[in-house]
Amino acid sequence: MYIDGFGEAVQREIADRMDDATKYNGRIFELTIDENQKFGNHGDIVKYIDEEVKTLKDMKEVVKALILGLNKEA
Repeated sequence: MYIDGFGEAVQREIADRMDDATKYNGRIFELTIDENQKFGNHGDIVKYIDEEVKTLKDMKEVVKALILGLNKEA
């Protein structure tokens, strides 16, 4: 039995989660807070990797941020 629109809704939800988790990630936003505790300058994982990741520990934080960003309540 096929439910009209169900497949499209699932695809849309996956795309939204991927977009939110990679471009608007709250944990990455927190990691980009400057030394004066001002707001972070972005939540983009790819940009953060390019600019800030220098150690394995930094990369672990990125992976955790991605997993947490994808694993939100439906």
